[in-house]
Amino acid sequence: MTAPITVEPVTEATLAHAIAIDFEAFGQDANPTSEGANASASHQRAAREESLRSEIQIAWSRIRTACNAHGHIVGFVLFWHIADEIQLLNIAVTHAARRQGVARALMNDLITYAKHVGAERIILEVRADNTAAIALYSTFGFASYNIRKKYYPDGQDAVEMQWALSSGLGE
Repeated sequence: MTAPITVEPVTEATLAHAIAIDFEAFGQDANPTSEGANASASHQRAAREESLRSEIQIAWSRIRTACNAHGHIVGFVLFWHIADEIQLLNIAVTHAARRQGVARALMNDLITYAKHVGAERIILEVRADNTAAIALYSTFGFASYNIRKKYYPDGQDAVEMQWALSSGLGE
């Protein structure tokens, strides 16, 4: 049995943790081998931090953090809430906390939020080779509806998925 995970809106005090998790999940290799790679990683980290910090200034943007039973922030979700639609942008969990129900807790919180605000659907794009994420989304009733060819900078396709409240999915 996994320990309980709590999910709360990001605060200035917890944003630094979300930034670190973001870089761990989506940034460059944590162990660059050259001085140039160190400079590149530092620049990439600064760009990712600026991007995430700018999200808290956007009226329709939401960042929520997941905290484990020991009080450590172990994941976050970033989404936009525009009118009756939610667009899931990022969900990330520290490497050490993966496969412990953190992403599932974040998804449960997101769907609860969507129902609470009367959102009609949640949409997302996920790398076609990210089978773990696709499987997770599918367990919540997300359905694929399109493939975006060569969507990511490395040429990987994106699978577009949606969860629709009106269809009864996720109930």
